[in-house]
Amino acid sequence: MKPNEIRNMRWKQVAVLNGMFLSVMILYFVITKLFVVKLDHFFLVLSVVILIQGILGLIKGDSTKSIIPIFEKVAIYEKQHMGSEWDKQRKVSYIWNLVLSVILFLQSLSHWGYPERVFQIKVEFMMMLTIVLLILINISLFIHIKKVDRATSVQDLKGYTWKSNVISIVIGVVFAFVLIIISIFYIMSTI
Repeated sequence: MKPNEIRNMRWKQVAVLNGMFLSVMILYFVITKLFVVKLDHFFLVLSVVILIQGILGLIKGDSTKSIIPIFEKVAIYEKQHMGSEWDKQRKVSYIWNLVLSVILFLQSLSHWGYPERVFQIKVEFMMMLTIVLLILINISLFIHIKKVDRATSVQDLKGYTWKSNVISIVIGVVFAFVLIIISIFYIMSTI
């Protein structure tokens, strides 16, 4: 692929990913405002969706097929460019989906049978959360794009999956800590 084609493909990838994320967040917010969503049901549905995504990904294997054409184009490009690291990265990602699904299912069980535990979220908090998540998603995506696109050979990406997962875990822990602190301050300010 020519550099201009790669750049255009990457910008489309970023635009579609951001559009999908914002659409899901808006839909999620509308549903929680229109309907009473109990925490146990929220975590159960989220768990099942992520479980299905993880299982389908593992069944799909090394196929680059996607419902969304730009994602298929990116997958074909990255598979050729990354070699075996592409397979490792996808498998690890789907395994993380399965782990997250189990954690969310356990969360659902911990809230089961408490009808008063309803999912409620304020507009300001939802907007702040959406912005922070959007920033994190885009930063990680741009780091990935930069690393993959600047690699001159498959050897340049050796160990990339392991390193990126360690960095993701560290960033995830820091983000969780910051989110907990912000949530505590937000709750304390409303009391």
